[in-house]
Amino acid sequence: MRDNIITQQAIRHGSFRSVKDLVAQIERFVKRYDTNSKPFAWTATADSILQKVKRLCEYISGTRH
Repeated sequence: MRDNIITQQAIRHGSFRSVKDLVAQIERFVKRYDTNSKPFAWTATADSILQKVKRLCEYISGTRH
C-alpha cells in the first residue's frame, strides 16, 4: 500500500534529474511517513484476495473464457 501512497504524495508530479534525486525524494517521504503512520485496517478477507489473484492469473495466462 505504501507504494501507492508514495506515488500519490511524493513522486507523481515530480520531475527528477537523476535516479539519485528520485531515491532521495522517496527516502524523505518514507522518513516523514513512518514518523506519523498508523497500521492499515484490512477489510478484505484472505479468500477474497485469493479469488482476485486466481482471476488475475487466469486472465494473464489466457485461460479465462
